Amino acid sequence: MFNFVDRTAISVVGEAIRRELHLSDLQLGMLGGLSFSLFYAALGIPLARLAERRSRIGIISAVTAIWSVMTALSGMAGSFVQLLVCRMGVGIGEAGFTPALVSMLSDRFPPERRAAAFSIIALGVPTGAAIAATAGGLIAKLYGWRMAFLALGVPGLLLALLVIATIPEPPRHDAGDSAAPPFGAVLRRVSRSSAFVHLTVGSGLVGMVGYGLNLFMIPLLVRRYGLDLPQAGGIFAFSSSLAIAIGSLLGGLVADALGRRDIRWFGWTPALLMAIALPLYWVALLQSDWRAFMALMFLASAALYAFLPAIMTVTQRLVEPRMRASAAAIHAFGQTVAGLGIGSVLLGSLSDRFARLAYHGDYRATCIGKGAQPISAGCLQASAAGLQHAMLLAGIVLLWAIAHYLLAARALPGEARS
Repeated sequence: MFNFVDRTAISVVGEAIRRELHLSDLQLGMLGGLSFSLFYAALGIPLARLAERRSRIGIISAVTAIWSVMTALSGMAGSFVQLLVCRMGVGIGEAGFTPALVSMLSDRFPPERRAAAFSIIALGVPTGAAIAATAGGLIAKLYGWRMAFLALGVPGLLLALLVIATIPEPPRHDAGDSAAPPFGAVLRRVSRSSAFVHLTVGSGLVGMVGYGLNLFMIPLLVRRYGLDLPQAGGIFAFSSSLAIAIGSLLGGLVADALGRRDIRWFGWTPALLMAIALPLYWVALLQSDWRAFMALMFLASAALYAFLPAIMTVTQRLVEPRMRASAAAIHAFGQTVAGLGIGSVLLGSLSDRFARLAYHGDYRATCIGKGAQPISAGCLQASAAGLQHAMLLAGIVLLWAIAHYLLAARALPGEARS
């Protein structure tokens, strides 16, 4: 939950930052996505290798403290570059948290219960996003976006102490092995697994839509529907976060039930859900009323996120026990870099391009540059149209994801372990 409070904060106050620092949507996408991906690429796999050998609870406590400090420091940034560096520091949380967590779950729960267990823990994702949206939006309106970062970041330091003081390290099922295999062996193992590759690529493509939606949902509500920051944050918290919570929890329970019958359901079901989500997502973006938009997007978001926790756990059945943390890091690397890194930057770049086409004049000089008036009616309309069209175009990648999930379903029976 704290991970996603700090991670989502940038999307909540992003519109206020964009206006004060005169940023483009491309730069906003870099702050919300690329900064995470750069640090994930640099530290995700090394921290996962450390989790194969050292205390996973210790790693989780340490990265919690680091991302909390860097969130608080984000409120002190005076430029785009300084804020980018702080957000890269927050990315350490994504790099160090998930592999250690998934490895521990595999040691504490049998295969038939892992998807449900992970889905329950994954409820922290929408809960954290909801807290960031409501509290962050309100604090930003009353005291400014800088105070919002400070208020959301500091409590994580107390949590880091609580984690290390109260949670025991679970015994490893592979305790008889004296050493984890080299990373090259892990990489060769997963690269030979057709199911692992297709599940990872599919999740990355879904992430391009899901992460982009989370990053730019509040700016879209502000620009297109004329809502203020607390209103947009509250709507996002209730609708989108609730949809993700319901989808993730039900998805994990359904995954365990169907997976016991036939493991191919771990590929078939996400493919079906993406086929349902795509038309809902497209129709939602065409609505002129925010109530209709959020109602349809609620259903689309629930479908988009329903099986991502289950996919994370089933990939653990494709490798040996000592490879689990590294395999989780590789899967999360593909999902995060493609979804959050490439997706957010691509979406921001497309938004800027479509906004320039929609604006009658020099959009960058008039609406973004120093001395510009970004809240003028013409600029606001152009930026809203640009973001809407960019998100519509991004939905196409879900068709690509469906194909990968179907291919994964075909490969799973011959590759999965107990």
